[in-house]
Amino acid sequence: MSGASPLVWAGAAAAVLGVLLLRRAWGLPRRSAALNGAAWALLLVGAALGIAGNGAWGAAMVSLFGMGVAALLLAQAAAASRPGKTRASDRKAHMLPAKGEPRRIGRRLLTFLVTVPLAMLTSLLAALAARSLAGLGGWAEADGNGLTLLLLPLLWGILAFALLMMPRRRTQFAWLLLPTAASLGLIWIGGAA
Repeated sequence: MSGASPLVWAGAAAAVLGVLLLRRAWGLPRRSAALNGAAWALLLVGAALGIAGNGAWGAAMVSLFGMGVAALLLAQAAAASRPGKTRASDRKAHMLPAKGEPRRIGRRLLTFLVTVPLAMLTSLLAALAARSLAGLGGWAEADGNGLTLLLLPLLWGILAFALLMMPRRRTQFAWLLLPTAASLGLIWIGGAA
């Protein structure tokens, strides 16, 4: 990283601090929304500084520092933890219905379709909309492509998780349709410019 911008170094430091603070917050006996929020904010600031410093390359460098520290913390926790004394349960809670209950295959299939292909399509359109906005903002094409590749799995994971937590199909479809419509509009605006 000899040619990296000072902003990338600052972003890497923010990412490392964010991971350390997140580990600290998760190690407390009670959840701390303030510490969790501060840690995630540091990670977001780190990513923004990396992008501001060297575009997609800067974001990649910052994320490598954050992921490296997270991997070291996980390795340390795995090495320090003692093996459990009890055997893991064979019970699979709510995986399959009990004897005599309906299987609800259609409902399960619809949940899969909503959270996998439809959420991926919505995330792809949102990532392409971000690329379109980046192009309008004067970003280089490679940086816009890097942004798209970085955002797609991130948005897909967040959206799939959010969809699985929603109790109603109507809410799930609203969460799919609204970002899709907004993304299509942004892609159209970016393509027309």
